[in-house]
Amino acid sequence: MSNLYGVSRGNVQAHMAVFPGIGRVLGMCTTMAKTIKEDRLRWVLPIIAKEVKLVEVAKVFPHGKRTLERWVAAYKKRGEEGLDSKSTARKTQENETPIRIKEHIIELRKQTKKCALKLHWQMKKEGLVVPARTIGEILKREGLVRKYRVKRIKYKYIKAAVAPGELVEIDVKYVPGQVKGRQYFQYTAIDRASRWRHLAIYEEQVNRSSILFAQEVILRAPFPIEAIKTDNHATFTNYYTGTNKRSDLLVKSLHALDAFCRKHGIKHYLIDPGKPAQNGTVERSHREDQEKLYDQWSFKTAEDLRYRVRLWNMYYNDLEHCGLNGKTPNEFLNNHKLINPPYVPA
Repeated sequence: MSNLYGVSRGNVQAHMAVFPGIGRVLGMCTTMAKTIKEDRLRWVLPIIAKEVKLVEVAKVFPHGKRTLERWVAAYKKRGEEGLDSKSTARKTQENETPIRIKEHIIELRKQTKKCALKLHWQMKKEGLVVPARTIGEILKREGLVRKYRVKRIKYKYIKAAVAPGELVEIDVKYVPGQVKGRQYFQYTAIDRASRWRHLAIYEEQVNRSSILFAQEVILRAPFPIEAIKTDNHATFTNYYTGTNKRSDLLVKSLHALDAFCRKHGIKHYLIDPGKPAQNGTVERSHREDQEKLYDQWSFKTAEDLRYRVRLWNMYYNDLEHCGLNGKTPNEFLNNHKLINPPYVPA
C-alpha cells in the first residue's frame, strides 16, 4: 500500500531498523550508507511514511533541524532526485563582469582577433579595466580560443637587449593566390627592438627586388640601420648556391645584396640552414599578415593589394605588442627618443 507521496510501506521498512531513542521508534539502518543520497533517504523516508515525526527525528539528527526540513521538502517536490548532492557555490558573484562588457569583449575578439592581453591593453585605453585573465576566461567559455595546444620543445635563447636599428630582420612572403593571374611577393622588414615594420609588394622575387626594398627601408625607417638578418634564399645570399659550392673555392662572387650592405656600412647576418626560428620575429609577423589581412580580404588589382598592405602596415605599427609590454612600435620609438636623444650616448 502506497502513501500520499508514492512511497510504499515495504520500501520504508527496508530503509528502517529499530534503535532506542527518546522512548520511541526512530529507526535507522545499522549498516553504513554507500552514497549521500542513501544516507539522506534513511532519515527522510520514515518521516514521509509518517512512521515518526520530524520534530522527534531532529532530536537525534546529526545536523540542524532546518537541514532535515529542507531534505523533506526536496523529496516531496522532486522525489529521490531532490536528495542528490549539489554544489553550494553561488551561481553569481558580487564582482561578476557585467553583460555589456562581456559582449564588448566578444565583439572586439571577433573583429580584431587579438589575444586576451592585447584586448586588456586596448580596453584600458578606452577606460575599461578588465584583468587579462578574466578576458581569457570569457573567451574560453565562448569557444573563441584554440581548442588544442601542441606542446613543443622550448629552446632557451639568450636574448640580448638591442636598440632600434641595431638588427632588422628581412624576409619574403608569398601573397596567397594570384591577383589577375599573377603571383606577387610581400617583402617584410621588422626591427627586433621596436617591432617597427615596413612592407612592400613586388612582382618578382629577385636580387633587384631585394636591393630596392633595402633602399626603401633605409629611407623610411625612423632610425639608422646597423645590421640586417635574412634567411639563405638566393635573393639574399649566394653562400650556399652558385660558384661558392665549388670544391676548390677559387671562384668567389659577391652577392648584390652583400655589395649593397657593404656600400652603406650595414652588416648582413644569415640564419643557420633549416632554422627559421632564428628569424622568428619576422616569421611571427607573417602569421599575423595571413590571419588578419590575407584571410580577410580578396584583391582585384595590384593597386588594391598595395593599398590594403599599406593600411595594414600602418595599423600594425600602432598595435600593442606583448614583447613591448603593451606599447605600440610607434610609442616605443617615441619613448626611446625621449630617453636617448641624439646628443646623449646610449
